[in-house]
Amino acid sequence: MPSENAIIERAETYLRKLSCGVNPLTNEILPESDCCRQDRISKCLAYVASLLQQQLNHDQVAPVQEKQERQPKQPKQQKQPQQERQELALSAEDIARYRFFDHPVSISRVVRNVNELIPVDSNMNHLLYADVANFLVQEGILSRQATNGGKDANLPTPLGESFGFEKGESDLRGHHNIYTQCWQKAQQYILDNIQKCIAIANERMAAKNTPEEAPTSRAPKSRQKFHVSAEDLEKYPADDTAIPVSEIARRLNTLIGPDVERIYYKVIRDWYASEGFLELKTSPDGRTAYLPTEKGSVGGLFVESRTGKDGELFDVVMYEPRAQKLFLDHIAQNHPQEADSQEA
Repeated sequence: MPSENAIIERAETYLRKLSCGVNPLTNEILPESDCCRQDRISKCLAYVASLLQQQLNHDQVAPVQEKQERQPKQPKQQKQPQQERQELALSAEDIARYRFFDHPVSISRVVRNVNELIPVDSNMNHLLYADVANFLVQEGILSRQATNGGKDANLPTPLGESFGFEKGESDLRGHHNIYTQCWQKAQQYILDNIQKCIAIANERMAAKNTPEEAPTSRAPKSRQKFHVSAEDLEKYPADDTAIPVSEIARRLNTLIGPDVERIYYKVIRDWYASEGFLELKTSPDGRTAYLPTEKGSVGGLFVESRTGKDGELFDVVMYEPRAQKLFLDHIAQNHPQEADSQEA
């Protein structure tokens, strides 16, 4: 018998195809006279499909428990020591078995499909939504954004939209949900960078296991705040090309050790804004974005238009080498002790 989740997943797929005017059994286009091709019915089918998808995304499906007669209590058995999980590892052959969706799905659903690639009899660590979301935020694909309900959510940036990530909304059981969904291009982006997500997952597992392995020892030392020594700062790649702020963050993070907190693009962008190089502006269609001021343009910041999915244009702020140097000088000035220790 198929599981409850499998039944709902199949029903969601059928409804999604019907809403697109496709026979889910034969994949043939339905005739214009079919009721499913009518706009109002098509929207209703898509809406119900999104509700089913949300149930799968948030693991809200649970088997119905039948009432059973009370059984006499059995003596407690001594718990067996839990086997330590192994690090997650997926080969290229494993990843090639990933099942793509031809309609947008949530990041949680992509993560679930990746975990299905893990051998059933293995004791490997599993990938979590947070592992993938943290990587996407770090790369500037997603950012923490305030929603209409006052809560923050990981939603696509213009760069993320160009890779097939888009904001999704649905109403489930009286709650309005805002989340990120992934078209096939976005799913492919995650797979292309899955090893980086796996590294984050294994790092999370190692940090969790450290206190258990040495319960009598002191708690592990927390990471140091982000800093770069003067010597390491000289290794920052110097070229004549302009790059986005996410690339500045990536380059700086290659210069630090594993016990130092990583810097995120938002921290760098906010510094440029605090110094008057950027300002938050609202477009006629209601979108907000940080764009260069006159001071920023003089300092080497400019806007570059790019083509995203469906041929839509979006703007990306680019930083020339002289603009990058502004932030590098800021780092050097705020960590003089690093330079002093090198001279000593």
